[in-house]
Amino acid sequence: MKDSLATISADGIVCMTGMLSEQWSIKDFAPMDYIPAGAYLTVYDSGAMRVDSRYFQEFIDKVEKKEINPKIKRIFKLDEIVAAHQMMESNEGGGKIVVLT
Repeated sequence: MKDSLATISADGIVCMTGMLSEQWSIKDFAPMDYIPAGAYLTVYDSGAMRVDSRYFQEFIDKVEKKEINPKIKRIFKLDEIVAAHQMMESNEGGGKIVVLT
């Protein structure tokens, strides 16, 4: 989130949509130190997903070992971010949409 806040312009919005670690605080994070003037920070939490950290770690371990291969629909470059977002909003994804920086 800190990196995202560092990249937005005036009137930009960062929306935190969840933290899979299930830890809803960031150590030593003071929002006023990171939110640029004129920018916005919002949050969304459906409250629907609660996963024990060991299960999440097992999932990460399997991805790293290539035992789980997420379906990647398309990879975009950062300068194609608008197209990536349009694809996501159109529900054409059918897999992960990856943006490379």
